[in-house]
Amino acid sequence: DVAGEDDYRLETSGQGCGYFGIGMNLDISGSDTRYLFGDGQGMGGVGGVGVCADYEGDDKYTAEPFEEVAHRGDYHSENKINVNAAQGAGMGRRGDGSDGHSWAGGLGVLIDIKGKDHYYSGNWTLGCGYWFGTGLVYEGEGDDLYESVYFTQASGAHYCIGAIVDEGGNDTHKLWETAGAGIAFGWDYTVALLLDKGGNDHYEAKIISLGCAQIRSDAFLIDIGGDDYYQLQAGQQGFGAATYREDYDNPNKLSPYNAYAKSFGLLLDIGGTDTYMDWDREKDKTSANVICGNNRTWFMPSKDDEHYGANNFGVGIDVEDGTVPEGELFR
Repeated sequence: DVAGEDDYRLETSGQGCGYFGIGMNLDISGSDTRYLFGDGQGMGGVGGVGVCADYEGDDKYTAEPFEEVAHRGDYHSENKINVNAAQGAGMGRRGDGSDGHSWAGGLGVLIDIKGKDHYYSGNWTLGCGYWFGTGLVYEGEGDDLYESVYFTQASGAHYCIGAIVDEGGNDTHKLWETAGAGIAFGWDYTVALLLDKGGNDHYEAKIISLGCAQIRSDAFLIDIGGDDYYQLQAGQQGFGAATYREDYDNPNKLSPYNAYAKSFGLLLDIGGTDTYMDWDREKDKTSANVICGNNRTWFMPSKDDEHYGANNFGVGIDVEDGTVPEGELFR
């Protein structure tokens, strides 16, 4: 589609969706609206490539979050929120708990170059991988709003990759409802990357988010430039954390490889005056985090924790200046 303010609507499998093939939804200009229940807006299923690309305009992407509408409930959110598999998602078929036939996920990509864009969804979205799949989001300039729930915003589970690269703007990355497993989160040999460059950005979640690695994953939340705000529920894993498991030190006979692999969680902020806040769920109030802060370095687990080590490291680094050369590779 070359021009105009367009409205794309369907239930499933479209707006850039591929299974054993390639599906592309390409739009050049105009402030466009996309809506679906799931499986699209850049979704690569088994053997597939799905691309949703938009060059310019203030665009709105919606993957219906509520189970009462689309009936795709996810147990991670008490079946209130849908499994969307959308907005840059690579989704495989896991069969070890059913018929034994597992198929690797494909490549799902969402690209938006210009405009103030709004992304709204439930679970398994926004640069998300599942079961050997790869999900990517590339966002160019503009003040963008990302709103989603669980396993989302540079996230994934089971041998996969999930990534978001945002080149600029005052962006908001917000998780709502169960609000976790996102904003750079990896579960079970996942690589997750959220790179946001420039602008005063806002990051908000409740649990296991903000550069959090679990079960031998690598999770990287990197923000370059701007006065940024980070918020997480008090006492929860995040802010550059790697969750310890007993089988890292004492091999489990069912998964001995966990003792020999590595995990790394990172929150790196370069530049600006940054704020790190704890949210008290019972009182619905926020207060400054006592460990994380502007121009500080911290470890989770800390170096004096009995579980520090075991090839499992969580690190937070907030510095005035510095460079990440690899971050320029996306330009």
